[in-house]
Amino acid sequence: MASRSGPAPTRLRLTVILFTLAVVLSVAPAHAAATWTRVASSNRGTVASVLQDVVIVPGTSTAWAVGYYYDSNLAAYRTMTQRFNGTSWSIVPSVNAGATGYSQLNRVDATSTSNVWAIGSLVERYDGSRWVAMSSPAGVALRGLDVVSPTEVWVAGYVGSAATVSQWKNGTWTTRYTQASTGRHLTVFEAIAVDPSGEVWAVGWDRDYNAPGRPVSSLVVHFNGTGWNREATPNPANRNTLNDVVALANGEVFAVGVAQDTSGGGITPRSLMLRRQGGAWLPALNVPQGEAGSQDQLLSVAAVSPSSVWSVGYYSSPSSGLYEPLLVHWMGNGGFAVSHPSPALTVSALASGVSATSAGNLLAVGYMAPPSAGNATLILKGTGG
Repeated sequence: MASRSGPAPTRLRLTVILFTLAVVLSVAPAHAAATWTRVASSNRGTVASVLQDVVIVPGTSTAWAVGYYYDSNLAAYRTMTQRFNGTSWSIVPSVNAGATGYSQLNRVDATSTSNVWAIGSLVERYDGSRWVAMSSPAGVALRGLDVVSPTEVWVAGYVGSAATVSQWKNGTWTTRYTQASTGRHLTVFEAIAVDPSGEVWAVGWDRDYNAPGRPVSSLVVHFNGTGWNREATPNPANRNTLNDVVALANGEVFAVGVAQDTSGGGITPRSLMLRRQGGAWLPALNVPQGEAGSQDQLLSVAAVSPSSVWSVGYYSSPSSGLYEPLLVHWMGNGGFAVSHPSPALTVSALASGVSATSAGNLLAVGYMAPPSAGNATLILKGTGG
């Protein structure tokens, strides 16, 4: 299991990312930020190439990124995987759900170079030489992934209107949890994390169609080794969505997403970061904005250590008029720092997945949207974090 992050669901185009946007007060960064630099990555076709998640394979210099591209011949999105071999990134042929039609990947995780898993429209596994299609849990729309070992994988998502968790153990999928609701609720898990002791956290959101305004609450469910329990979590706005989660060896858990205030008739989104410590979720952390007046959301989270946690996403920049990658570093008692790609990208872009190692190696992926051109893959390498 890699120290992770990633993407939750399909990352929508920049022009349609409204429902999952966010709210928490901001503070100015107090410390120097890491340096994030764009590195070369490949694209397929000219319409759209998008990366949604990334993993640094534990103990190696290998990394994998997954997403999709638009195949003009098929008039459909198709899966795309890219591998970093320690020197450069290149596209590796991947599996699709069928010979034609829509296929995409939104999560990737790994325990070794011969045990890499990706999920999205299907489940596939890289065995060290090629990607192979795997069975999927029946009827589950897949959103979150955590690979524990070559014989154990956890996924989260939803079936119908209910959030659900499934485990692959020794070749068999088993449903481990389904969210029960009273009345009209839509619940979705966007991510899942398993800590070194085997405890599990699934996070997402719960929309209550019975209540005025149809509020959205953050959703966190915890498996402590013997049973499942929904945990009380902060909801700083009337629409709160958790997109990703990371569970640390010291028992702490971080979840990120977006909280949006719609009480004034509009949408005021700010980043949402929650921290679980001592068996309970603390009040939402005071995440800084990308810049003054920006609208922000966090999509992915990864940890270097208990005092160094990175989260990425995007913000709308009042100064540039662009969507820009949001790169947020939580440094424990040292507070927060916000980084920006150097040099600046000068086109709209977002970061949808992040991965980190205990040595401080950092990668983030997403896509750029140049004017009058198709989306192009984005890979950022972080140093000094």
